[in-house]
Amino acid sequence: MGGTDQGDILPGGKCPWHRFDPSISHHFSQKLVYRMVNDRNPALPIMENKYTARELVERLGGCDLPEIHHWSTDSKAKIDWDKLPSRCVIKTNHWSGEALFIMDNGDKPLNGVNRKFKLFSKRENGYLVIRNGKDQHGKPWPRWRIQRALAKCLKKDYIFPIEWGAFNIKPRGVMVEQLLVDETDSLPVDWKFHCFGGKVGIVQLDTGRMTQHSQAIYDRDGIKIIQTNPRFADLGEPDNIEDVLSRETLNRLIQTAESLSKEIDYTRVDLFLCGDKIYFGEYTNYHNSATPLSDEWETLGGKLWAEVASKEEGQ
Repeated sequence: MGGTDQGDILPGGKCPWHRFDPSISHHFSQKLVYRMVNDRNPALPIMENKYTARELVERLGGCDLPEIHHWSTDSKAKIDWDKLPSRCVIKTNHWSGEALFIMDNGDKPLNGVNRKFKLFSKRENGYLVIRNGKDQHGKPWPRWRIQRALAKCLKKDYIFPIEWGAFNIKPRGVMVEQLLVDETDSLPVDWKFHCFGGKVGIVQLDTGRMTQHSQAIYDRDGIKIIQTNPRFADLGEPDNIEDVLSRETLNRLIQTAESLSKEIDYTRVDLFLCGDKIYFGEYTNYHNSATPLSDEWETLGGKLWAEVASKEEGQ
């Protein structure tokens, strides 16, 4: 990973790596920082907005969208609870990882969620799975408390002003979506496709959202890219994606991601596979807020992005 001690933190930045480092300007994370400061593509706030991104997906096509049960820009985050299904996801459209509630009140609880009473434990992620009024740590979450947390989140500016597209989402609102589950009645695996010029260059696999996080990256052929200094541990992800997905399914996912990313130089497209259906998750245009990644990821991502820029300059 490159250094982060050169120059001052840029306006709107809050992390040590929110700065330009000329010695690693070819790195993927530095290109993300450059985007944060210089890229004012009007598509970025639309894509970052979890609600308006749906319109873009509908236009570009290629996958399904989770059903919307509720959308409101009411500042008090009022929800008609009686109209919601027993299972759903409640979140704001401008934030990621805060005030996100997975309502799990079906006849049987979701599989793969460890419910252990640790009232003051530090959460490993921002997902709260609410069943019978309590999260997986045992903390009570009555409806009024959920609405209060959502209303508080709506009033907050996004944590990183330097992320122009995310910081400028308007209007802010609360959305309630269909809860997606896989064939085992568990939360589906995260498939994240890093697309450069409308072509998948890196496939990111994250598992263990509710248990122990594991991450691996692959090339577009499904072969694992070995990382000498990964930011997140690989706890045994397969060496080849075809060990868990058929080549046909992987190709379908790649084709979907490429269709959804064809109008921008770089974006991350998150998809979920539920049975035979591919669902859109979200766009991410500032991956991990430009956190420095492994040497292999930085080099490959930077190279792929530079190639796109070179082609655009030659046109």
